[in-house]
Amino acid sequence: MKLIELKEEVQKYQYLEDTSIIDVSLATIIANRLKLGDPVWLILIGASSGGKSQILRPLALTDEKFLHRVDDLTENTFLSGLRAKEGEKTSLLDRIGKQGMVVISDFTVIMSKSAETRAAILSQFRMIYDGEMTKFSGNSPKPLKWEGYLGVLAGSTPHIYAHFEEVSDMGERFIYWRMKEFDQKKATELALSRKVFGRELDIKLSDLYAEYIKDVVQTCIDKTIVLPEEVTKRIIEVSMLAERVRTNAHKDWKGVVNKIPVSAMPMRIALQLTAIAKGLGAIKLYESGKMQFSEKDLSIIDWLGYSLANEENRACLKIMASIPFDYVLSTQTIADKINLDTNIAGIILQNLSAVGVLQREGGSGGLQWKFSKQSDYDIVRRIEHIEETIEIAQRAITAEEGDSYGVAVEDEFNSFGL
Repeated sequence: MKLIELKEEVQKYQYLEDTSIIDVSLATIIANRLKLGDPVWLILIGASSGGKSQILRPLALTDEKFLHRVDDLTENTFLSGLRAKEGEKTSLLDRIGKQGMVVISDFTVIMSKSAETRAAILSQFRMIYDGEMTKFSGNSPKPLKWEGYLGVLAGSTPHIYAHFEEVSDMGERFIYWRMKEFDQKKATELALSRKVFGRELDIKLSDLYAEYIKDVVQTCIDKTIVLPEEVTKRIIEVSMLAERVRTNAHKDWKGVVNKIPVSAMPMRIALQLTAIAKGLGAIKLYESGKMQFSEKDLSIIDWLGYSLANEENRACLKIMASIPFDYVLSTQTIADKINLDTNIAGIILQNLSAVGVLQREGGSGGLQWKFSKQSDYDIVRRIEHIEETIEIAQRAITAEEGDSYGVAVEDEFNSFGL
């Protein structure tokens, strides 16, 4: 079975305008199955009832020895000091062994636990990512220890951004795929018209996914996957931007940025993107025997990196990238375009400025904003598929005396059809 055939079958039961979510989910499992680099920990982010679980549940059934579905986690799930009967394994990591993956349908369940419990679980995640976890338990005469390679595929609502921003300075290991908007009417019509539901549907889709994953893994199990130079270049570009746009600056109780943020280095993101890209490369080798990446494949890498920016950051960046690079916009104009309060928009823009993505300038109409670097501007335009704009002959700051800055900006901004 080829990927296009797999997608056609899936789309008989699930409405997908952007089928890249299938590519990236399969690539994540394949990369972890073949150990193509650092473990890949991917969270699919979308609205409630947006189709995340319909992707995750069937995938979790494709190989029950390798993929382990988890609906909830406690501090004792991974390693437990609970005494078990002979031959019985009480801990998740003991059952998984040296290599495997966990599939978590709703990661926000974990993030909504008490701060103390959440911190303990995330601390364990960080140890597991590095390949080793040691835990001391009063019920065990010696430390509990696990060594191995664990991948993660999970789902979440966009609220996950707020949760992870609270612990961002501790070094996050997850990367995201933000599901894109789709035609809700068509999706609902398909859901109502299908004849297969629930567990029966999950098994039907699982059989399709399992066959495809097995074929790709068998084809590539003994192959060395080396990414083309243009893929590595794209990974480096988007990783450097991604690490900054997801950095959350420290704020005081009023929401004002009061400390200079220090973004993490982009290497961890780049390594995970590389592993997923190699998973996509394995799919390429199975499909055609060649490692030829199209612009569509590269756009998957772009979107993985850009998905690390929360909803508000992406909204502001899209507005800023929709005008010429050397053009400035006021806080008020941006707030109007993203439909948020001006003060809230100001905090978002200050954060992007603090991490070096945007540049702040003063003017008679208040604070104004522009991209700091042409390279970041170009990347966002490429990811958002923003068409080339014509140069503005005269900017708002040179408007005739008597014109208000806000009106001049608004007029010129609207000239781009935004």
